Amino acid sequence: MILAVVGPTGVGKTKLSIKLAKIFNGEIINCDSMQIYKDLNVGTAKVTLEEMEHIPHHLLSIKKIDEDYNAYMYQQDARKAIDDILSRGKVPIFVGGTGFYLKAALYDYDFKKNNNSKAKILYKDVYFIGLTTSRDNLYRIIDERFDKMVIPLIDEIKPLIKNKNAKPLKLGIGYKEFIPFLENKISLTEAVEQAKKNSRNYAKRQYTWFNNQMDVTYFTVNYEDFSLTVDEVVNYIEKVHNEKN
Repeated sequence: MILAVVGPTGVGKTKLSIKLAKIFNGEIINCDSMQIYKDLNVGTAKVTLEEMEHIPHHLLSIKKIDEDYNAYMYQQDARKAIDDILSRGKVPIFVGGTGFYLKAALYDYDFKKNNNSKAKILYKDVYFIGLTTSRDNLYRIIDERFDKMVIPLIDEIKPLIKNKNAKPLKLGIGYKEFIPFLENKISLTEAVEQAKKNSRNYAKRQYTWFNNQMDVTYFTVNYEDFSLTVDEVVNYIEKVHNEKN
């Protein structure tokens, strides 16, 4: 069995993945293209050691920001991680919102042919779990997240600005917006508002991409009692797994 927890930023993927790893004896494979990089922690909302709760994590913080990395390299690394985890009788659990990375890992995706369709999935018993909430609530979560992390995020970026032309800093939402502020080109308010706007737009694109590319089963998150969401997801996985087997 392989699980994939997908959805937009801030929706609760990390929290769910830890719960599922404990229930299904799993190990987590990062599927966020920005969390691949060391030193990008605050802006990526990277899982902390405390949040990991001793669950092994793979493909997290494996590259420096000036090192090259792409979907093809992720495909090779992720498949090795899958084989390793399965060989030890555990369940691989992908977590993240970079859909193309997930597709490259799990599907018969040939980069030479660029076969960008619903191709053939390479593994048996794969479950795509999507977390969702209302648009207004998601936007509120995104806005509050940036409001809380502005100062630590700026502190994180300052020592990295010498590498401002590195791909993750040029393209990464939550980073590219603040570099002009640190260069005194825009105000802090403008940087924050642009980061919020870009995050909201990215969330919309994520939903569209996953809906078109993968058979995702979505669950509306209960933020007042997250255990109910966990129970709903677990019951679904167990039901479908039993029906298949």
